[in-house]
Amino acid sequence: MLAKAGNEVVRSEQKSFSFGHGAAALRPRQKHADDLGKSNLFLVLVPEREVALLAVETGRGIAQRYGLSKTPRPHELMHVSLNGIGKYPDFPDDIVFAVSAAMATVKAAPFEVNFDRAMSFAGAKAVVLANAIRSEEMMDLHVQLAKEMWAVGLNFTYNPRFMPHMTVLYDETPVPEHMLAEPVRWVAREFVLIRSFIGKSEYEYLDRWPLLD
Repeated sequence: MLAKAGNEVVRSEQKSFSFGHGAAALRPRQKHADDLGKSNLFLVLVPEREVALLAVETGRGIAQRYGLSKTPRPHELMHVSLNGIGKYPDFPDDIVFAVSAAMATVKAAPFEVNFDRAMSFAGAKAVVLANAIRSEEMMDLHVQLAKEMWAVGLNFTYNPRFMPHMTVLYDETPVPEHMLAEPVRWVAREFVLIRSFIGKSEYEYLDRWPLLD
């Protein structure tokens, strides 16, 4: 365990991910009483600290502009989800070991992440940063991670309509799609396995893998 931390036009109505071999879609996230104490495992890109702080400031500006009642998420929680793995009641040592072994075989070069607009996802109450042009490099990585997990018999995520995004806050008031005054961008040089504790604003970084030229 490493640490704890508190070219296609795509659409903003991304709502679902397919788990396993064609399982049911995942609805916009909701916390239920029986989920408390459980945790989610997922693979993500994590921005540099300065970029994460810029994302928070961008979220704060969006909230002020559109009169939102909620504040941005802490910079430690800013990330771009790549692939979900599953929800577990306890720490799944065997799953983490299997994921770590599978991810060690991934080969991908560093690439730029560039979010130039903000919007709400329909039905999810999430205000996100995104780009109208889907990153081919990020889609390729999404597919490769799914293939590697499938190859070792793990649950995996694959969504042909995968829209890379960063959630900056949640609010009931919808935010129309609009361009940002300053894009949020960085060069992704690694991807990370994260454990998120349901009901808490807390992530645990379990493993990470470099993207190499």
